[in-house]
Amino acid sequence: MQKKWRIKLVLFLTLLGAIGIVAIIPYEITTLMNEEFYKTSSEAMPVSLVVTVNSIIQVVFLFLLVLIGVRLQRRTGLSTPKLENFVYKRKLQRFSKKWLIISISITFIFSLITILFDLFVFSSVIEIPEGQTTVTIWWQGLLAMFYGGITEELMVRLFGMTLIVWLLARIAKKEKEEIPNSFYYIAIFLTAILFGLGHLPATIQIFGELSTIIVTRAIVLNGLLGLWFGYLYWRKGLEYAIIAHISADFFIHVLFMQMFY
Repeated sequence: MQKKWRIKLVLFLTLLGAIGIVAIIPYEITTLMNEEFYKTSSEAMPVSLVVTVNSIIQVVFLFLLVLIGVRLQRRTGLSTPKLENFVYKRKLQRFSKKWLIISISITFIFSLITILFDLFVFSSVIEIPEGQTTVTIWWQGLLAMFYGGITEELMVRLFGMTLIVWLLARIAKKEKEEIPNSFYYIAIFLTAILFGLGHLPATIQIFGELSTIIVTRAIVLNGLLGLWFGYLYWRKGLEYAIIAHISADFFIHVLFMQMFY
């Protein structure tokens, strides 16, 4: 069971993801307190209770997704090599300085493009309701980058992308060594779209409704970087995708927010 399911790795990755879930709590509290229901209702459940219950549910859900993702990794050629070696006390693999520079540099460029799209394309055609904002408090954005970089990568890439590659391989009856590159590209593209759609609940909280342009905004602004994270997961391992995602959230929600908004 240990070798088959790699339970120690699953538990370690879930713990990392739980850190991200805890880190985003200040942002969640601020969001809930700004909702009209909490501003006007005297019967609302305490925010602390809502956040606590939600966090526990997220951790349990994350554990299940990680369990499945890790189980399917060996059948897809996708991996988490450095963290796996660390957990099982094997020879540690060093990060490639070259690929760290490439990962963060391209992430910086895509993050800037994302901000410019929001400022000069979407903001000109989408009206933000009075009292709402897309700006994140800088220190909450700093904490939230661990949720995005770790927790979301475990959910979207480790689980989602791995599952899609596995399904395509099963349908085509391909073994791990026979999986064509096209399957990985399809998985990267689909998970990028799903990653964008996964931000629709937060988008509704800001705009109060969904329209074609608002949904397009969510997919484009989140999907562009999602393509890059997926490529890194495939070619270099999940660790590089995590580092790139953390960097992107820092650039977008901390650095660029202070510069452009």
